[in-house]
Amino acid sequence: AAAAAADAAASGAADSAATADAEAAATAATAAATATTDAAAATATTADTPDETSASSSSPSNPYYTLYSSSSKSAVKDSGPQQRSGAIAGSPLSLPEIRREFPALGDGAGGWALLENAGGSQVPGCVADAVRDHMLRSYVQLGAGYPHSNRATATVERAHEVVKTIMGVVPESEVGGAGGEVILGASTSALCAMLAACFDTQVGPGDEVVVHRAGHEANIGPWVRLAERTGATLVWWRMGPEGDAAPLTGPEGLRSILTPNTKIVAMCHVSNLLGEVADVPAAVAAVRELAAPGARIAVDGVAFAPHRAMAVSEWGVDFYTFSPYKVYGPHMGALYGSKAALASITGPNHFFIDPKDAPYKFEVGGVSHEACAAVCAMGGYLRRLATGGGGGGGGNGEGGGGIGGGGGGGDTGNTQVSQQGDVDVPPPLTRAEVEAAFGIMADLEAPLQEQLMTYFAGLDAKGAIRLIGPKSASNAVRVPTVSFLPLNGKTTADVVAAAHAAQVAIRDGNMYGVRMLEDLGIDAGTGVVRVSLLHYNTPEEVERLIQAMAGIFPGA
Repeated sequence: AAAAAADAAASGAADSAATADAEAAATAATAAATATTDAAAATATTADTPDETSASSSSPSNPYYTLYSSSSKSAVKDSGPQQRSGAIAGSPLSLPEIRREFPALGDGAGGWALLENAGGSQVPGCVADAVRDHMLRSYVQLGAGYPHSNRATATVERAHEVVKTIMGVVPESEVGGAGGEVILGASTSALCAMLAACFDTQVGPGDEVVVHRAGHEANIGPWVRLAERTGATLVWWRMGPEGDAAPLTGPEGLRSILTPNTKIVAMCHVSNLLGEVADVPAAVAAVRELAAPGARIAVDGVAFAPHRAMAVSEWGVDFYTFSPYKVYGPHMGALYGSKAALASITGPNHFFIDPKDAPYKFEVGGVSHEACAAVCAMGGYLRRLATGGGGGGGGNGEGGGGIGGGGGGGDTGNTQVSQQGDVDVPPPLTRAEVEAAFGIMADLEAPLQEQLMTYFAGLDAKGAIRLIGPKSASNAVRVPTVSFLPLNGKTTADVVAAAHAAQVAIRDGNMYGVRMLEDLGIDAGTGVVRVSLLHYNTPEEVERLIQAMAGIFPGA
């Protein structure tokens, strides 16, 4: 199922090819069933170090910190063409090997099963190591020209390139490319608010702003306030009569509410409560066909990004956001803008910064340098997952030392850098690796999702709960984020307390989906119970949750 890398080509001047099959098996050892999933991924990559003029540093034990080189002020040593190590060949990591990359899933968990991942994923040890290393060795300002500053500058620039690759940004020079930039910030909520404010001079009375209600308030409130400030008409895109999150047709469908006056559409790719995957390409096509010329579509991808590979250029979106801290990285937000979309607005950074200088014009006060170091390592984890290879450290104590072994903190340091800041830089993370990694994640999640949905759909059918969102367990329909309302006198607090007593971490609340809960007739003050899984969870953890629920829903 995860054969995404088979069609991918290496970046830069890569010409030579290597193809191999990799099989990943996820086995569900539940009382009810056993599921096995195969994942195949192939790629062809031999990459040259791209044209760069800045330095970064890397210890031989952890190449993830320097996945990307950059374009700053010092020359990188030319080490010639390099074959990417572990070219998606051999067997990918087993589930126990994957879990060993995450300290919080071993001894750090204290025996808890962490099934509240929609609020934020755990991070591999290499990501934490990268933050520590940067702060101890390169914690200086950018662009000053001395080695420490060159390294910091390279780290920030590399982080932007890593995120571009993860989001699927295709340059204009390539077929299907819309170009564009990635803007990093404190959070997706902050970036959405900043983006909406940039449209203050773009819309006014007579214009329409369409806002999708089945999402997180981060991509709703800013557009509501934009309409209030400018006098534009706010048009709600509501859930369908069958409970579908993002209907395209019918009275509530997007195609029914778009008009030639529509200037902006703000939508959610996956609801962080429903788990349903919306058809973004179809929504984009509808906007291009029916809305005003030059209308923009801004998509919240926060709940999609941890589970599937983003492909912003392929989808044709104007803006797309996600949160790296929910995708095995640091607490920050990322916003993609196509070249044309960014050119139509002006960022809020200082007046003397060129309006065309994106992302700088949109990154008010700059970005967190240490978080950028962590983003580079986050990309390294995706490479590790895709190829089964790599080096580093920061294991979780379940045996072995994390990425590449080593057991300790995983040196992400600057020991290989010269006084000028020169360094040998490994090839960039490739799109093939990203697609392969997320294909493997989807395959690992599929049996867990089946196990979870079989149980909760059964409770729904028996009238014990009200399951919101699709009842299907298909990967094509949903991600493993499941929410429900207990019935028959049981409360969300009862359910969560029972899970916590069994050391299973879940939660209740509105998860900032207040407007959608109101539409569903659910008290947003109480909210719902949410269970959310990622590829590193296990069938045994899901079974532990099910056993904990037996005390709340006896006989169900």
